[in-house]
Order: sequence, then C-alpha cells, then structure tokens
Amino acid sequence: MLSLRNMLPAASLCAMLCLAPSAQADKKVARSLSLDGPWWQVAYSPELPEIDSEPGQVVDHCFFKAKSGKWQLWTQVRGTAIGRLFYRWEGGTQFEKPDWEPKGICWRADREYGESFETGKQEFIHAPYVLEEDGRYVMYYGGGPSSDPDHCQMNVATSSDGIEFTRYRNADGHSQIFTGPGWARDPMVLRIGDEYFQYYCGDERGEGVIALRTSSAPVGEPWSAYKVVSRGGILGTGRASQQCPFVVYLDGYYYLFKMALSSEFRTAVYRSEDPRDFGEGDDRLVTLLKSSASEVIRVGDQFYLSSLMPGYKGVRVARLKWDPPL
Repeated sequence: MLSLRNMLPAASLCAMLCLAPSAQADKKVARSLSLDGPWWQVAYSPELPEIDSEPGQVVDHCFFKAKSGKWQLWTQVRGTAIGRLFYRWEGGTQFEKPDWEPKGICWRADREYGESFETGKQEFIHAPYVLEEDGRYVMYYGGGPSSDPDHCQMNVATSSDGIEFTRYRNADGHSQIFTGPGWARDPMVLRIGDEYFQYYCGDERGEGVIALRTSSAPVGEPWSAYKVVSRGGILGTGRASQQCPFVVYLDGYYYLFKMALSSEFRTAVYRSEDPRDFGEGDDRLVTLLKSSASEVIRVGDQFYLSSLMPGYKGVRVARLKWDPPL
C-alpha cells in the first residue's frame, strides 16, 4: 500500500522547481541520486473509440497540477489511426495514487496553425511540457517534422486552468516559436532569474544533441539562437541517442536527465554549476537510471521519476532519493 502525503498547491510546486540560483547561492551540495522503492503505474494504453483506433503506444509525457488542485498527466500516443495525439489522465490532489482516471484525447495537431507540416494524412504532435507560473499554464510541444529538417518546430499554447489550452499565434498566424536544429523536439522549460531556459533535443548533421534557447518571456518570440549544452557520452551520438532532457536545480547545482533510445530504458544524469553547459561526453556524469522518457516531479522535499512502461503500455512513477539526503 502506497503512503499518501500532503501535497503543495501548484503555485508552490512551480516556485520550487523554478527557483533562481541566486536565492540559494550560499549553499552548495553536490549529490548523486537513485530510485527509492518500487514503480507504480498511473496510466495505460488508452482506448480510442472517438477516432476508431487501436490503443497505440504511450511515449513522451508531462505531469502538473491543474487549477482544480488535481494532478494531470498528458501523454503522447503514437501509432494511432490518425497519427500522434495527446491524451489526458487525471489523478487526485495527492500525487502517490496509482491508476489515474482516463479523460480522453485532449490535443491534436492543427494545420491551420502550421502544425504537422508536410506529414500527409498522418497528424504529428510531439512531447508536451507544461510550465505553471502565477496562475497561467504554458504548454510547449513539438509541432511536427517535415521533408525539410530545418522546419522541425517548437510550438506553444496557454491556459488559465490547466485543462483547456489556446494556441499562441505568431506574426504568420502559427503556433511556432522556433525551428531546429534538425529534428527539434522534447521541450522542457526552467525559469532562472529573469530568463526562461528551454532545453530540448535536436541534431546536427545526424548527431544527436541537447540544445538550449533562452527568452525573457515564456510565451512568444524571440528566443535566442540555440546553444548545444550536452552531447555524446554513454548514451551514444546517434540522432535518437540524446532525447527527453529534463533539468532540476538543487543546492547550487543543475542536474540534466537525458535518455537514449526509448526502448533501452537508460537515463543518464549529469551535474553542473552552469545551466548552459553540461559538458561533452561523460566528464560530468553522476549516474545511470533504468527509465525511459523520464520527467522529474518534486512535491515538497520528495522527488519522483516517471518512466514509460515496457512495450509502451503506459506510464509509471517511482520515488527518487538524493545522496546526501535533503
């Protein structure tokens, strides 16, 4: 039986995840980390009668608390009758609860907004990430590849309740905020001081990289030119060997989580004092975790790690522990 803890409101959760380094500049503790206990499953391959489709494969995903106080899980589902889509699951006000409630398809590509560009009849939408700040929810996601790899785009939408989202429109009427390098995808955004750091994966001439762009505002343009913050190392150098970046700040250090091929269940964790540089190769490697497409969730002083289920049959969660402890 899983123990249940009192959970913080979404605003408090974001405040801790997005805490600027300057607020804790006098405290530096270098830590390692590991899984702390068994996994429990929160989502499954959903039934999709509304599009007359087989369940498909559950892959990239994100967790956040809606305005209602209930935990949300948005999952990308691929291999459906219409292509890729987002599906929503809802938990309770406490995080440690298995078998969340399926809520149905919540987001599909919209070609009117320039999404799913040159993908034929198949829709393409990729890897959601939701940032909550001051009562506004901002969702970043991949809007689709094309025959031109430089067109692979990042897109954005906003919400006041964390349930219903509205697409941003740029000067061209599209939801796009930037493209490339190569197959740009898997966004994660962290506020550091007055800047928003968007980590994502892409590729340079077929070599997978973790890239970073920054902006003074979470929505809209412009975002800076990209900078490669991590490449190579134990996961390999292929296009699909550097994926799903997630960055956590804790006591003077930034921790970058990135995965190899999703079927390999290998997540490498790197530690750096500089959020713009996690090194090349494994000179800053902390540990290797057996998980896939992972996101880190913090509730108070308790951290959790998510992972795909084997066979892309859903999403599971386990506790994380730090050494030395918090």
